[in-house]
Amino acid sequence: MIKRASIVSASVALGCIASVAPVLTSIYIAEEDAERRERDDLREFATKAVMRAELVSYQAVAALADMAATPGPPCSPAHLAQLAHVIFNYRYVQDAGAYGGGQYLCSPLLGDVREQHLTMSEPDRRSNDGYLIWYRHKNPLSDARQDIQVGRNGNYVSIDAQSYVDLIDPARRPIAVFSTETNALLALSMDADAADMLHAWKQAANVSSDQWHYATAHSATLPLSVVVKSPRNSLLGNWTGLLGMWLSIGVVVGGLFGWLSFRKISQQLSFPSTLEWAIARKRIDVCFQPIVTLADRECVGAEALVRWKLNGLDISPDIFVAVAEQNGLIQPLTDLVLDKTIDELSTFLRSRPSFYVSINVSSEDLQTSRFLDVLTARLEGTGIRPAQIRIELTERIFINADTTRQTIAAFRKAGHPVYIDDFGTGYSSLSYLQTFTIDVLKIDKSFIDTIAQDAASSIVAPHIIKMAHELGVEILAEGVERDAQVDYLVERGVQYGQGWLFAKAMRSKELIAWLGEPRTQLEPMKQCDDS
Repeated sequence: MIKRASIVSASVALGCIASVAPVLTSIYIAEEDAERRERDDLREFATKAVMRAELVSYQAVAALADMAATPGPPCSPAHLAQLAHVIFNYRYVQDAGAYGGGQYLCSPLLGDVREQHLTMSEPDRRSNDGYLIWYRHKNPLSDARQDIQVGRNGNYVSIDAQSYVDLIDPARRPIAVFSTETNALLALSMDADAADMLHAWKQAANVSSDQWHYATAHSATLPLSVVVKSPRNSLLGNWTGLLGMWLSIGVVVGGLFGWLSFRKISQQLSFPSTLEWAIARKRIDVCFQPIVTLADRECVGAEALVRWKLNGLDISPDIFVAVAEQNGLIQPLTDLVLDKTIDELSTFLRSRPSFYVSINVSSEDLQTSRFLDVLTARLEGTGIRPAQIRIELTERIFINADTTRQTIAAFRKAGHPVYIDDFGTGYSSLSYLQTFTIDVLKIDKSFIDTIAQDAASSIVAPHIIKMAHELGVEILAEGVERDAQVDYLVERGVQYGQGWLFAKAMRSKELIAWLGEPRTQLEPMKQCDDS
């Protein structure tokens, strides 16, 4: 009886150990993986925060450049009206005015104050190229508010310091922006502690804390540095409670948990496996949305778009493309798009040497020359000119700018024009864009929708258009749906557009038939996804 009880007890103990050990091991591994992901995510957030700080600073510099070209005597009605126009054009500029002799002279908000002798304090920094910077400058209109003020050649702009840290972040992670030249705190988010963030910045984010992760990022072109932090989420904070719970539950529940976990993992793996099967058997479709010249609405090219119908249901590209990126399938998917484009349109492309197709390439294929090698080999002997296959990239290339710049240059050297897609939706830095040589900038549909509307984002499209003109690149507007948008874009020198106003995405045979119709009869055809 005792021997049997011992055997039962030993079996129960071994069962409990067998149940508890994998669970605790899994929790520990999950803890390490979660911490790594938290740190990676925080570093990416710091990079985005530095891009925002750069963007705000560049707007101040651009506003001062516009003010320097303002005609008429200072503080005249025409001069003040032009300064008001500058404030309206630059969303982060709160005030723009003139100064001299250490005093404010005038601004649209202050008015003409030359007779009031409003003195200005000494600047905190004088740059070698003539800029004066006040880091915490008391605004003459407020007893409490302190702005960042930038001046040059008798003109100044005021910027709300919160503009530097006003990022859309549901987690509301604290942010601090510092000057790397004077060690001054420029901006601090509402939930941040100045002393804590200053300490983290001085330690280069190497702060030992059980509660917080820290990260820093530095501007490559401006004397700016950013510190961010996020709370640590520990899975093992109550490890004794977890151990007691699993020992009490034992083998049965442990086995049930393992079975449920296996079912859950199997369900998660089924979708990527199905996608891999579809790519291998070329069950992914490619459709083409026309690109037109806005001035005369002539179709000059098309963008290749992936579509997938699974068991009679249309799967959103946002879903299956993301799954492809997460499961190492994005390169085979891109190769499939290229193969189908050439197979279906090679005869047409040879007959229309000026017509082109743009293909979206993932950031993974910008780390090496793999896709360029595939593309070069695929075009050999087809009679298709390299310029007829164009490369579309997203703003995410700026995150790893140094590693992708050479690959982009190689595409262009091989004769493939390069586009930046959905520009303005990420955290692009002008300093990064200036270091790239590209051919076309695509403005995202979200900004085209706000054209001529009273919305905060309606000023983004004009700034992107102006930026593109200054860089000497062509512009393509996405999501054009109204004639008024076309008139607005043409008036500002935008060359190309695509959207439902001209045509929806269609299959290759429908595209060729659509292009063959008389120009006056061209109407948007049935969408590629339609049955």
